[in-house]
Amino acid sequence: MNAQHPDQRPDQRPDPRPDQHPDQRPDPRPGQHPGQRPDRHPDEQRLVAWGDELIKLHDAFRRDLAALRAAEPGRLPGGDLRTHCLAFCDALHAHHEGEDNALFPHLATEHPALADVLERLRAEHRVVSRLMDRIRRLLDGDGTKDASGDVADELARLADELEAHLDYEEEQLVPVLNRMTTLPENV
Repeated sequence: MNAQHPDQRPDQRPDPRPDQHPDQRPDPRPGQHPGQRPDRHPDEQRLVAWGDELIKLHDAFRRDLAALRAAEPGRLPGGDLRTHCLAFCDALHAHHEGEDNALFPHLATEHPALADVLERLRAEHRVVSRLMDRIRRLLDGDGTKDASGDVADELARLADELEAHLDYEEEQLVPVLNRMTTLPENV
């Protein structure tokens, strides 16, 4: 008689390789990607939950910004604050450009009811961009005074604005993105 694990549903087969990560296990459905649903035509398959991927990206931005804010003035492990801060700002700017120039127009076409949401998100991108420009100017100062306190203040403002923006974007777009089967180029 097979013993059933207490957390296992009665209709669920035991995991044949519990020591192996699910992504490393052989696919039980030959010729089919593990994320595909057998009840859909291959052109309608969603291989990636785009909303979940957006959350992962946002979480990385949150972690990076928290590390910048926690750093000693002027220093970060593995490099200086200026270098890390500028790299963070560049990555966030590129992400927002991709949304503004590719994702949001696509969503506006496919989901016209999102028009107000998308306009608010674009406006929030402009606010975040202005804050990042201010941080860049402070970091590129003429060196006549220590700007680390000003940078810390601006990073705190950026964190507040960005966190509110990311939360709203996830609340509004993740369900829509998770239902999408394709994304436009350059996203």
